[in-house]
Amino acid sequence: MSQAPLNVPGVVMVSLSEAYAIAIGHHRAGRMGEAAGVYRAILDADPRQADALHLLGVLAGQTGRSEEAVSLIAQAIALDPGAADYHDNLGSLRRGGGDAARAAAQHARALALEPGRAKATFNRGLALGDLGLVGEALNCFRAALRIDPGYGAAALAAGRLLAGGPEPLAAGCWLAHALTLAPDSADAWAAVGRARLAAGEADGAVAGYGRAARLRPDDGAALSNLAMATLQASGALPEFPRADRPEASWGEPLARALDLFLAALERGAGEVTEAALFRSAVLTIHRGMLDDARLERIAKRARDRLRRAPGDGAAAACIAHGLYRRGRLVAASRLARRCLRGWSEEAIRADQQAVKWRQVDARPVFLGTLAGYRPRIAEAGERSMPVPPAAGGGAILLVSVDFRYWRRFGGWFLSHALKDAPGDRVHVHIVNPGAEDCADLDRRCAAQPGRLSWSLERIDLSAHAPGAETTYYACARFFVALDLLERTGAPVFITDIDARCTAPLPLDLRDGTGWDLTIMRDRRARGPFDDIIVSFLGIAPTAAGREFLGLVGTCIGWFFDRGEAAWTLDQAAPYAALHDWMRRGRVPRLREYEFLRLPWFDFPVKGEG
Repeated sequence: MSQAPLNVPGVVMVSLSEAYAIAIGHHRAGRMGEAAGVYRAILDADPRQADALHLLGVLAGQTGRSEEAVSLIAQAIALDPGAADYHDNLGSLRRGGGDAARAAAQHARALALEPGRAKATFNRGLALGDLGLVGEALNCFRAALRIDPGYGAAALAAGRLLAGGPEPLAAGCWLAHALTLAPDSADAWAAVGRARLAAGEADGAVAGYGRAARLRPDDGAALSNLAMATLQASGALPEFPRADRPEASWGEPLARALDLFLAALERGAGEVTEAALFRSAVLTIHRGMLDDARLERIAKRARDRLRRAPGDGAAAACIAHGLYRRGRLVAASRLARRCLRGWSEEAIRADQQAVKWRQVDARPVFLGTLAGYRPRIAEAGERSMPVPPAAGGGAILLVSVDFRYWRRFGGWFLSHALKDAPGDRVHVHIVNPGAEDCADLDRRCAAQPGRLSWSLERIDLSAHAPGAETTYYACARFFVALDLLERTGAPVFITDIDARCTAPLPLDLRDGTGWDLTIMRDRRARGPFDDIIVSFLGIAPTAAGREFLGLVGTCIGWFFDRGEAAWTLDQAAPYAALHDWMRRGRVPRLREYEFLRLPWFDFPVKGEG
């Protein structure tokens, strides 16, 4: 092409070399539109200008037009096949498009033309790494560093490639080298965090991600990574337990992780971080460690999430928990049901929060229908009472188990519950016992006449969802409690067979005077299915006590009859019933005690977490 002047947009007339200088200046300054205009002016004057085609292709790739970029650079190569940087840049575009094999071949052509190109060597290593050719990729990164000892990106890429693999020490060495070349590289520190996390060194991951976040305080991804590392390091995650991190130490790191997720979202982190926030919030609620102020911030974001994704169960759970804490259980019930519309039964069963919230129905219209409902499950089994409670006497401690739990804890429980004389009476209800269990209970009752009684139930639960038997024996005690209340006229105290009786009940509870219900609360606000803990629940033989017990049993039966019963139903039902009474201004005579601070029981199994 002759050096005839060119008409460049915004400039009167310039030479070809001046036009390139102007275009590259715009390009480097990020003025992509202006740069593209000048490149096109050059090509208008001479369509065979390979450099203009190549640079316009690079610009197209940088602005997200990958197909156009590949086409332009391929045209440049057709005009000048000996330009190594054309092949190198085309290789990078192909790798970005997911074609690592063609990318590696393109970089190899660049190196055949110019063997000493560190960048092309590095790029080929990236493509080979994508193909799983780790050894060959590492050789490329080593070669890039031999060509240019300051090429920190090569050391960083090698460390990233090895992170999570069988050679964590090698990954650490590469990353340490990258940091010697660039001590303030946020990418390198983030890679250290990722490598430490993959190696199971959560504290080291916090240090690496923390340094990256300090170097890039406005980077949402850096904050999100630090939050995830903080969670893992806490020991609170069930899949990453730590013997050196007892439950009492979890509160601070859980709160910090939630704050980091919130900060990450404020700085542009996406849906992955948002999902992690809601899951972590639910975990923190379950642990009883989420304060109201943080929950409200999270619920606010969850409400925005539900507008975009109405079926997000974790987001809905955060909102529902916030409503429950403010005494708005009816609204929480409606929200949970609205969210679960369209969910398959399989999906609900796979989501612990969905299962629990489905069983919390405080809607007046629902509770009103229970008045005339007769649960089929309550009549599905065959109950008998081989040894009924003796006439007269004080309160009855009721446990309901299957044969497995009886064999595991029965003797241990009775050794504590019956050790004091005189003490409380005990009634054991066992679901689907074996012959040896029946004989064992008969022997024990004969040895403790008047103190120990038992009943049994034969019931087929095979048509119900997995886990129904465990749920049923926890729930059947409400049916049995009502029967005992009517038979004996004595107060009945539901408890667990893995509880330990430390002293007889006081006289005012044993004689059932002056109260209707005695409940134990978990005041950590963990949810309506964990608020009233039926490891200790007393019902007096009063009209209110009988009515309450009947309502709870009917509610439990309703969920069983529809195949929706699951663990914690025995706690969700009494909470919903009591909430409804309180909402309507009906206040039973209530005795309340705090979970794990009961004067006459302790719960060593539950106390372990």
